[in-house]
Amino acid sequence: MLLTQLEYFVAVAREEHFGRAAAACFVSASALSEAIRKLETELGVPLVRRGRAYEGLTSEGEAVLVWARRMIADHRSLKDEVHSALGRMTGIVRVGVIPSGVSLAARLLAEVCAAHPELRVRLISGLTSEQVVAGLRSFELDAGLLHPAAVIEGIRHILVETDRLVVVGASRGQALGETIDLADLASREVCVLEPGMRARQILDDAMAGVGARLHPRVEADSVEALLALARTGDWVSVVPRSTVPTDAASIGVQMAEIVNPEVRMPIALATLSDEPRTPLSLAVDAAAKRLAGRRK
Repeated sequence: MLLTQLEYFVAVAREEHFGRAAAACFVSASALSEAIRKLETELGVPLVRRGRAYEGLTSEGEAVLVWARRMIADHRSLKDEVHSALGRMTGIVRVGVIPSGVSLAARLLAEVCAAHPELRVRLISGLTSEQVVAGLRSFELDAGLLHPAAVIEGIRHILVETDRLVVVGASRGQALGETIDLADLASREVCVLEPGMRARQILDDAMAGVGARLHPRVEADSVEALLALARTGDWVSVVPRSTVPTDAASIGVQMAEIVNPEVRMPIALATLSDEPRTPLSLAVDAAAKRLAGRRK
């Protein structure tokens, strides 16, 4: 059994297409398919359901996929551990982030790269908290920023900061004022994150707490989209405070704080709690602790 065979198999499961998987692995489709057939022969079971095209994994394939991802991750961690022991942190750290955590992610990754100049970063944004956890468990992410909801088995959290929601509108429009009561959002045409996003759920829960309900005009999957919608002047958007610069007019918006009550959102770094910890996850952990310490 070769590591490349496992990598090709994982690529097919991820892409759900032999051609795209081959392109992602920089090999021909025939070479990739033959490698997977050899893996199936060695294991003695079919892993992929084939018809005219990819039709999914067999039940045996689903079981093998879990181990293949773990074996690939362990091999990667072994190389990282050796480089770390030599005083060099190299490779690519993969970090998933929720829409309201992008600003924090930028600061966190700057901290990581300053401490480890040879390290590279792959930032995957626009995820839900659930997708971040899934990415960690499938070994496709080394760390993630999310809104912690409850204790999640196998996942450890480090609270890095607490953000708050604000309202933004076009800077050329009617003045918003310095504050907006939370309940008043029920009577406004607002743009908010999609219902599956934890930040939206926090907002909905807060609205229910004051006996009100949102009636969104637009739902989006990114904070960048919400800011762009606000700049049109047709409506206002609810976004995390950290995504709006001190000089809000510099990005074409004005900002009002949500009060009575404020709506706060904890943002935590999540990593797998498995031991031994990988050097990459430890590096991100250390950077998160430094950022959290400065805020205190």
